[in-house]
Amino acid sequence: MRHVMLLTVALLCGSRALIAQAPDKELVATISGPALSGAIVSGLAWDGGVLIIQTAAMQKDGTRSARYLTVPGPGMRVGELAEAPPGVERYWQMKASRTSPGGLGKITLNSDSKLPMYGIASQERRLLDSMDMGGVRVTHELRIGELVLHRRSGVAPYDGEVWSWSPLELNRIAYVDGEGDLWIAHADGRGAERVLKGKLTLPAWSEDGLLLAVAERKSDGAKWEVSVIHLPERYRR
Repeated sequence: MRHVMLLTVALLCGSRALIAQAPDKELVATISGPALSGAIVSGLAWDGGVLIIQTAAMQKDGTRSARYLTVPGPGMRVGELAEAPPGVERYWQMKASRTSPGGLGKITLNSDSKLPMYGIASQERRLLDSMDMGGVRVTHELRIGELVLHRRSGVAPYDGEVWSWSPLELNRIAYVDGEGDLWIAHADGRGAERVLKGKLTLPAWSEDGLLLAVAERKSDGAKWEVSVIHLPERYRR
């Protein structure tokens, strides 16, 4: 059974973004503890200025016994929800769409399968060798036109995992590249600029355009940190 837990983080200090000149990353929640074993932070969303953190775990016996511990950052209030608010689904559909709200940007996913080269041999021999050594190597690449948003091998990114569209009036996209760095570009792929370096994932642009939420997997998955980034003015015009 898939266990889902939703935590709300009410933002009480968003006005700081109005004067910040550089990206200001603020930790708002830490999710850790023995109950997190086997779970991941699977989605971030906004609902009327409240940040929703979704975690998911698969329990072997089908029970919902997982517990999640959170430690809020300064100026934040953390609470637990029984279910997602109705606005979260609308937000996620917008965020995870492969077409920007204004229609300027269209994300494409290309997947390329290659056999690892283990010496010179026939196609049949190479196929057998690749199966012995771990199988065919598949690389996935997300693009907007000529701009590569994200490239990685293995499992393809799910829609909305590594990108988030801004509110329509900004016409931007926030995305995480294959290294985990956070970037912002115009919706059509122009003017890409790295905002922060790190091992970030699940970017989520707030509805007022002032903040970006991101998650970080720590300690081999034993802990997840969720932060908000107060965006400088240049990213909001």
